[in-house]
Amino acid sequence: MHSVSKKSMWQFVKYSAGGFVYFWVAWLVITFGEPHIGLWWANIIGNGVGIGLNYLIQKYWAFDDSAKKSRQQLVKYIILTLVNFLLSYLILRILQDFGIPLWLAQFVSAGFFSGWNWVWYRYWVFAGSEDAKG
Repeated sequence: MHSVSKKSMWQFVKYSAGGFVYFWVAWLVITFGEPHIGLWWANIIGNGVGIGLNYLIQKYWAFDDSAKKSRQQLVKYIILTLVNFLLSYLILRILQDFGIPLWLAQFVSAGFFSGWNWVWYRYWVFAGSEDAKG
């Protein structure tokens, strides 16, 4: 049986902190912005700010890769972010169509993206960094 190293566990905690910041920034903007500017724009603004903060936390803290492959990682992060944005919008829209309030739908969406992004960050976006190797 393969055991998880302390380094990998600590990396996951740091990754989760980035996700925590991202989630709460996006949640606040989307929840309180949606009645004023609509779901589409609230989603763009909330996720845009959250994504920027998350990238900085993942790159410089969780995956500790401040000097390596910056352009390549940024391109990968942007590609994944665009896919995530569309998935997030669809998840929120579908859940709302089923009568789930937006504030709650965001928690469901965040649960999905917690696992989804961990895999993509660790094995694709930041795969070449020393910390990504665990």
